[in-house]
Amino acid sequence: MTMSSDDKGSIKSNKLDDLIDNLISDEELKRYIAEQNDGLTHEEREKIKRENRINAINQWCAENPGRDPTRAKDKAVKQLALDEEAEVLLEEFRRDNPEKAAENRRRAENSCRYRKNSQTYNEQLPRDYLHKDSYETRLKKAEALNGCSFKTRTFKSKRFTDKYAAELESPNRGSTLEGHWVESDGKQLSVAWLGGWTNLIANIGFMLLFLSVVTLLFQLVVILFEGLHKTWIFTLIYVPMFILGYFIAKHRTVLLHRDYFYFNRHTGLVKTPHTLFRKPFYLPYEDIVCYGANQRNVGSARGGSRVFVSLMVPLKYPKHYRFTKPTFYVGGSNREWDSLAYATAMTFMDTSIPLGTHLYQSIEHYFKIDKDITEKHGFPEELKPYLDPVDCQVNREAVW
Repeated sequence: MTMSSDDKGSIKSNKLDDLIDNLISDEELKRYIAEQNDGLTHEEREKIKRENRINAINQWCAENPGRDPTRAKDKAVKQLALDEEAEVLLEEFRRDNPEKAAENRRRAENSCRYRKNSQTYNEQLPRDYLHKDSYETRLKKAEALNGCSFKTRTFKSKRFTDKYAAELESPNRGSTLEGHWVESDGKQLSVAWLGGWTNLIANIGFMLLFLSVVTLLFQLVVILFEGLHKTWIFTLIYVPMFILGYFIAKHRTVLLHRDYFYFNRHTGLVKTPHTLFRKPFYLPYEDIVCYGANQRNVGSARGGSRVFVSLMVPLKYPKHYRFTKPTFYVGGSNREWDSLAYATAMTFMDTSIPLGTHLYQSIEHYFKIDKDITEKHGFPEELKPYLDPVDCQVNREAVW
C-alpha cells in the first residue's frame, strides 16, 4: 500500500510530538537538534563555547589593560565575563562541596527521569481533600473545636505599623525559605513563635548548667582555703544539677511542636501555638495578619541589644480569653524573611494553586522520615502519590 504525502506528514508530526513529550524541556530539545546537526555532545559544545568566551575576554583585557571586564561598557563583553565568573564559582562549589554537588546532580537526573514519563508526570490526581468550605462554615468549625464563640478585635500599635502582604508574587518565590521559620509536609505549614515552652525549657536547662559550674568554682575556692572538709556537700549539689541541666538542654526541643502556628491546607484553619498558661485555639486563616515594626529594629525588654521581630495577630480569639488579646512574636531574622514566611503561609492556604517548588525540599524531608510536620503522626497519605517511593523526591508537575 502506498502512503500519501498527508500520511507521511502525519507520521512525522506524531514522531515530533512523541519526541517533545519525552524530552524534559525546550532546552533539551535544542540540545538534541544541535547534536544531530553538528555531531557534538553537549559537553563538547559547552567546552568549545567556554574556550571562545575566554578568548573573547582575554582579547578585551589585552585591549583594555587594568580594567575589569565585568564592568565593561560593552554589554556583550560584560555578559561574557559574568557568565565566566559564574562558571568559576560553580566549579569551586563542586570542588569544595563534592557531596552536595553529587546530591544536586542526582536530584537533577531524577527530575529528568520524572519528566520523561509524561503520563505520570502530568497526571491530575483527585484533590477532594483540600478545603473548599466557605469562610462562615470554617468559622463555625473553629468555634466547635474551641468550645466557644469568637470575639473580634482591632489592632493598633505605634510600633507595629508595617502590614505584610498576604500573597507571594509567585508561588515559587523564596526558594531558600526552608530553614528560615517555614516548614511544610504538604498538608500543614508551620511558622515559629519566638516564645513558649521551648524557650522556657532551654532557659531552665542553661540556668542549671550555669549554677552547677558556679557551685563547682565555689567548691574549689573552699578547698583552696579550708581543705577537703565537708566539700562533698557541694558535690551532692552540683553533680545532680549539672546532669539535670544537661539533660534538659539536650532535650529542650521535646515540646517544640507546641511553639508553632500550623496552617492546615486541608481544613482551611490555623492552629495557634501553646502559650505558658493557655491552650491553642483554631481560627480561619483569613483572620491572621502579620505586622513588622515601623523601625528597622525593636528594642529588647532590658534595653540592651536590639533585634528585629514581627507580630502575628489573630483578629478573632475565643471568648474564654478574658484578660488579654493574644499576639505572638515571630520571625527574628529580618523584614524580608518574615514577610516571605507570612506570604508563603497565606499562599499555601490558597487551594486554587499548587504548592510552590520552594516547599518541595521540606515535603521530601518529612516523606523520607515518614512523619507529619509535628513528627507525632505519619506522613499525609494524600501527598504520597506525588513523591517517588525510592528517591523520596517530588515526581509530578504540580503538588496539591
